[in-house]
Amino acid sequence: MFAAQDFIGAEAAHRAALDVRTRVADPRGWAESTASAGAAQSFRGIRSRDAALLENAVHDYRAALEVYTRADTPTEWAEVQNNLATALVWIAQVRGDGSVAELEDAERSFANVLELTSPETAPADAGVVLYNIGTVQERIGDRLSGADQLTRYRQASATYAQALDALRRGGRFSYASDVERRVSPFMNRIAQVD
Repeated sequence: MFAAQDFIGAEAAHRAALDVRTRVADPRGWAESTASAGAAQSFRGIRSRDAALLENAVHDYRAALEVYTRADTPTEWAEVQNNLATALVWIAQVRGDGSVAELEDAERSFANVLELTSPETAPADAGVVLYNIGTVQERIGDRLSGADQLTRYRQASATYAQALDALRRGGRFSYASDVERRVSPFMNRIAQVD
């Protein structure tokens, strides 16, 4: 297992590359190095539970997305959207302040990934993304109350059901079983409310 400090050198190397891979001279290279520096910071922030590192990663991912677009670089765009969403989820977890802003941003970024990884075209991959969206929706619900909470919980339950269906259609049976074990108690509880 890697420790947080193991990624300091990786981040430094990607930052050093930005001296050569400038946004003007090599926009895609710049975006790649910027996103990679963000990934190193994100790993460090997750390992050390450091919100500032995670916020810096989010900044780098958003900068890279100024160059990576869905139309021109769809694979890179989706990957950075996914990484951005993950960093935002971790910021919310590390802060634990009850705010839903980062989680709502994460939900949007994961949803962006589904523009390219749909349950119809890539069910196994879409199933993983849908599971992540359901988890975010559940966490948002955890921070709300009353009708707003119930609405988010219902969304999460429906999204989990879509994730399980996509994972099974995509042949990811073992992963689907793990997801089902994790979410079944939640889905049963919500079904009883309805």
